[in-house]
Amino acid sequence: MPYYFAHGSNMSQRQMKERCKEGKFKTLGRAFLKGYRLVFDGYSITRKGPVANLVPSEGSIVWGVLYEVSEKCLEELDGWEGVSSGAYKRVKVEVHSEDGKSFMAYTYLREPLEEGKPSRKYIKTLLEGAEAVGLPEEYVNKYIRVHLEG
Repeated sequence: MPYYFAHGSNMSQRQMKERCKEGKFKTLGRAFLKGYRLVFDGYSITRKGPVANLVPSEGSIVWGVLYEVSEKCLEELDGWEGVSSGAYKRVKVEVHSEDGKSFMAYTYLREPLEEGKPSRKYIKTLLEGAEAVGLPEEYVNKYIRVHLEG
């Protein structure tokens, strides 16, 4: 089964259960991707604000959740991520677990757009997933929790 690296709202187990109704997934734990940084850009009508995206950034890392997923689950995720309309592209990236293992995993990226402040509800979904797998507190505070302020 393929691997999937979630860096946005799909870090939430609850959301993954809603999105992969027919397909199967298994949470493997936290992992990181080198050479990218997490941004919130564009505008999602359903999320009422910018949503997670990754942009190349030398020396940066993005933490997220690594899943093992069925092909059916990937198809369902493609629908949610708007792959057919060009909203996001499903691409393969090399992610790493803390024990030094590397995985070729799918993730979703799009062309960078104007950055902005995501909705509190959206950020809470990211926090739910980040806290469930124990993403590093420093990372969560700097890139996710900071958007709850103000």
